[in-house]
Amino acid sequence: MSTRALPVRYEYHVAVIHPREDRVLLLPGVEGWRLPHFAQGERHVWQDVAHVNQGLREVLGVSATTLRCLAIDYRREAEVVSKLYAAVPRDPSWRPPPGGRWVAREEVGVLPLEVEGHRRPLSEWFAWYAGAPRQRAPWYLPGWHEAATRWAAEQLTGAGMPPTGPAEQLRSWQRSAILRLPTTEGAVYLKAVPPIFAYEPALTAVLAAADPARFPRPVAVDPGRGWLLMRELRGPTLDTRCDDVELWERALATFAEVQIASSAHLPALRAAGAPERPLATLAARLAPLLADPDAGMPASPAGLSADERRRLHALAARLEALTRRLAAYDLPATIEHGDFWAGQVVVTGAGFAFLDWSDSSISHPFFSPLLFLVEIEDFFPRLPGVRERLRDAYLRPWAELLPGRDLVAAFELAQPLAALHHASTYHGVVLPNIELKWEMELMLPFYLKMALRLAEPLLGEG
Repeated sequence: MSTRALPVRYEYHVAVIHPREDRVLLLPGVEGWRLPHFAQGERHVWQDVAHVNQGLREVLGVSATTLRCLAIDYRREAEVVSKLYAAVPRDPSWRPPPGGRWVAREEVGVLPLEVEGHRRPLSEWFAWYAGAPRQRAPWYLPGWHEAATRWAAEQLTGAGMPPTGPAEQLRSWQRSAILRLPTTEGAVYLKAVPPIFAYEPALTAVLAAADPARFPRPVAVDPGRGWLLMRELRGPTLDTRCDDVELWERALATFAEVQIASSAHLPALRAAGAPERPLATLAARLAPLLADPDAGMPASPAGLSADERRRLHALAARLEALTRRLAAYDLPATIEHGDFWAGQVVVTGAGFAFLDWSDSSISHPFFSPLLFLVEIEDFFPRLPGVRERLRDAYLRPWAELLPGRDLVAAFELAQPLAALHHASTYHGVVLPNIELKWEMELMLPFYLKMALRLAEPLLGEG
């Protein structure tokens, strides 16, 4: 019998919402009513939605805006990932195909459905749609896309680079909404962020003003709404260039140079709203997480076990001493990216530029390379010692600034503390301020487990 794995198949089901009424489109199926659906062989992260809109154009002939992902199901035995989204037609006058019905919430509860597993998420959608909590992402509701597109078009026209075509929706999740607009001067992106990241537009503008070649250049910002309209950075992202480790070395060295330069501009970064999360406050920031028995999601397969909780508290008991050791290296506070990985680095004609400053703060510089290096062997599986090689490339600019210091020891000491730094931010800032916890709650045990893994040599010291 063959044990060869089946290729993964990706199914998409879409709850198309009536533009003006609380109804969802159902189509006649073989064994009941069904949602519009299509399948693809290509993998997309669930936050990306351009392919969902394209699928709806192909199966329904409708131009739609995808609001959000409602559910994800993985059927291991068939190697099928099934995702359910909600979307709304952009043209209020659009009519369903023959046989299609706009169905109210009550009918969804009683009609025979071809996929019985859709009944619960559809009922939950209707209940969710009727509420309006403070943390709700505005782009999760009809009408936001049109308002944001109008604002972008006005700003672009005023800047002398009017749009030359419709906006394309690229991403929709609670952390951000991203649209791409073609203009007379190339593509421009509109990024919208929630209030917890509302400083990103102004912060990006400050960073780009100091070093235009290494950051997205804003065309317009609306800090009150968390909107950033920025020119496209042309070039591939670094994660697509796994044939050239020297390129990755140069990228990390450039990022270190950016951090070093930022240490001279901290007043401007603070004025732009960048939060400060100093190394000295890490133990205090972590304390609420340690006191929260549910923080590590113990009931989830991805959560912390009882033994991992014990080890976490053992690590926390030594945290003050570890932070003092790291502080003794006297590295300056700088811009800390917060979500730095190879997909955030654009290889441009002028070198490298760095995207996505939502999670950034003023903190210890060595907290930034954590995600970049923690799984680097996946990008270069045949290159022994690649993590250490890239780490050393990142440290070289720092060695020029701080000669004679054992920066390798400082870097390795910083890595488990970096994971705790990110975990505390998710627990204290991100998760309390989003409505749908499932979208990001796994990041908390992810970072805590990472901290334990990276801290094993420290815990072994006694």
